[in-house]
Amino acid sequence: MNRVTRFFRIGENHPLTGAHALAIIVAFFVVVIVVNVTMAALATGTFPGLIVENSYVASQNYNTWLKEARAQDERGWRADLDARDGRLKVNLTDRSGTPITGIDLSAIIGRASTDEQDRVVPLSPEDGVWRAPGELTPGLWMVELKAKSGDQLLYRVRRAVTVAPRAG
Repeated sequence: MNRVTRFFRIGENHPLTGAHALAIIVAFFVVVIVVNVTMAALATGTFPGLIVENSYVASQNYNTWLKEARAQDERGWRADLDARDGRLKVNLTDRSGTPITGIDLSAIIGRASTDEQDRVVPLSPEDGVWRAPGELTPGLWMVELKAKSGDQLLYRVRRAVTVAPRAG
């Protein structure tokens, strides 16, 4: 018996048959399908993937968004976010580095992977730094800041912040 023939034999008296080959192929595809279905269920169950409910309706405001973005760039405002200690702090300054005051600043805070912990929080100024109430648990958070004066949106920025795990 040569080497190739020995490789395809299950035992001395049991050669690899068509039924064995079919079972191996079917088992392979069953495993692939089960893994794909499991991954798809996990992916759609944790994050809906929605930024806007209706992209067509949202696209109708595209030119308005471009106009707002140009106005925001002309203001030259800059936001530095920090949440390493679990408390969100925002240093919002103008082009010359002067802290911005006299506006309503709020943040939409949530996880990058799910919308279950999303919340809107108002920020209040303390010593030139805007602070959000409450604490964030360790991990990656997405923060969307919105600065308004009345109904006019003056500044919007979306950034990721990381809260470090607490020692001990």
